[in-house]
Amino acid sequence: MPSVHGRKERKLIVLNENNQPIGPTGDVVAELGSFLGTLARNATFCPLNVFNWRKIQTKEDMWIYIKGKYDISDAAKRWVFDSIQNAWRRYKNQLFNDHYKPYENDELRMEKRPVDVSESQFRDLLNYWNSNAYKKMSQTNTENRKKLKYPHTAGKRSFARICEEKKKETSEPLSSKDIFVATRKRKVDRVYKASYADTLNKIIRVINLKFVVIICLFLVVEV
Repeated sequence: MPSVHGRKERKLIVLNENNQPIGPTGDVVAELGSFLGTLARNATFCPLNVFNWRKIQTKEDMWIYIKGKYDISDAAKRWVFDSIQNAWRRYKNQLFNDHYKPYENDELRMEKRPVDVSESQFRDLLNYWNSNAYKKMSQTNTENRKKLKYPHTAGKRSFARICEEKKKETSEPLSSKDIFVATRKRKVDRVYKASYADTLNKIIRVINLKFVVIICLFLVVEV
């Protein structure tokens, strides 16, 4: 991603009717997503010792920086910051799994601190992870994830981009089945938690077309 941070020219970003990036190409959209992920891991833009996204005070600075790299409409601002927020949360979760859980105490954790995370921010993170409030929230999130039987398999591609690609394959409106299959397909050698037919039939019975389209329009993939 150094090529994006170092370049002077701006790349155009095309939005769909819901102000989500879909072009001009899949590669450009993917590059944008990866670039936003680097901002989420930037300690100046997204400090790790701020634990509520709403309290991040550098959003306008980030937007100015993003606009310096991409020709993107202000209408996409909500999508952009939702993407950065999701990436920021994933990054902290990765740090927790790699640098907190494997060690028995904070002394060892500090010794194994990532070189790109400052000592002060990491110590604040440890204090937060040790708090009862975090442990309770983490347990709730774990239980909720276990209930998620049909997770998407879109990877880094946003639902908006997947829907745009599917629209080019047919002149017919996308059905709930089309959208579900497109966002839940796995590679041949991957195994589903439930059989493909069972998964598809259950989802179609409980989710009508309108709700699936809402999911397609507003959910984005983590970076």
